[in-house]
Amino acid sequence: MHRVIARSILVASIAATSISGTVLGHECFVASRSVTGDIAAGSHAKVWATLGTLEDLFGFVGSFLGLPPLSDTQLAWAVERAREAGLPNQLTIFTGNHTIAEGTPAMETHAADGKGIDHLFNWLPVISGIYVDALNH
Repeated sequence: MHRVIARSILVASIAATSISGTVLGHECFVASRSVTGDIAAGSHAKVWATLGTLEDLFGFVGSFLGLPPLSDTQLAWAVERAREAGLPNQLTIFTGNHTIAEGTPAMETHAADGKGIDHLFNWLPVISGIYVDALNH
């Protein structure tokens, strides 16, 4: 049941950012936080929701993009590339009513750098590119 809820939040977040073209407050995450910290935040804080692992993310991305699913080998390759790019192993997003760092220089300089606060919307091209590249491995 928890995976269904997490996937629903992920689908809604990605769809909303893709359709609206604006950065929403519901897709900020702390790229540099530990897995333990992500799980604790997602479990105990009302403004954070744990969506799942990178494996879960790539499991969703293929269907979202209308592409075939990745094999186990391709998935492992994609997860490793995502970690190298700076994505955390566990994705826990901010679900408050504003975008973290909105209106500050940090919003522009740290939107998708794998350090501090990042925004899922800014990572979509990277995630999609890794997925497509993984299909060739």
